Amino acid sequence: MTDRAKIANVRSIVQQKLSKGERRAAKQRQEMVPVSRKHSNGPHQLRVAPDSVSLADRHTAELANMEEARLFTDRELELLGVVHPRLKNRAMVDAMRQLRTKLYTLNPTENFSVMVCSVVPEGGGSFVATNLAATIAFDKAKTSLLVDANLNGTLMPRLLKLIGRENALGVTDYLESPSVGVENIVSPSGIPRMRCVPLGHQPENSAEHFTSARYRQMMIDIKTRYDNRYVVVDGPALSSSTDARILSDLCDYTVLVVPYGKVTPGTLDSLVDEIDERKLAGIVINDQPS
Repeated sequence: MTDRAKIANVRSIVQQKLSKGERRAAKQRQEMVPVSRKHSNGPHQLRVAPDSVSLADRHTAELANMEEARLFTDRELELLGVVHPRLKNRAMVDAMRQLRTKLYTLNPTENFSVMVCSVVPEGGGSFVATNLAATIAFDKAKTSLLVDANLNGTLMPRLLKLIGRENALGVTDYLESPSVGVENIVSPSGIPRMRCVPLGHQPENSAEHFTSARYRQMMIDIKTRYDNRYVVVDGPALSSSTDARILSDLCDYTVLVVPYGKVTPGTLDSLVDEIDERKLAGIVINDQPS
């Protein structure tokens, strides 16, 4: 994807906490961690945390992963195709801010999770997901977390390799090992206030992973740990993977990316019908000519 890539025509389709005190109290109960949350303001269900991961171990791992290995320069971000506040391509920045604002409008009082995926392979889903997370992090009062759930994604692995985090633990490591906590898989991204969770070292059987109770718990934990954290999931292409439908169900919202001129209206309609209309937040047309 080049700097000339254009994102436009963001269309809102549907108008759709833990409080700090509750979360602080939950953390003080060292033997308990949250596993689910009701849509209402009702109580959270809790379960005993694995004995193999002590509170001290979790705290140490979290502090280590919060440290920035290094930050990318503006020029490096531009070469990678990632937006930043000083980018000269204002059309790109404005388009991503418009998408961010549309999502904020759907849920103005709480953070959210959103799955971003292209409707066809190589349609720009990872590009949009990464730039949405980067744009959320423009705001110094907010943080973003980009979760890699795309076997064919290449942008996050490039980011992590450039900052020396290519061997970082990720989603599948967490799902395969009870001794790995969420704090072990959240890594710096090289972008201020943006964190990422790589796919991990065991990506096989991803559909089985994504349907597991532990993956659901992970999504709840990474969203509720900080009330200013917005979770963006980079999902696989909708037309070629059942994982995209599974991930959409697990997120609050879904954004579909359509490469300009590569999808017929009939195909798009049939793919859109596969997503719960209550979750479908918008459609992004990618690479539209000026």
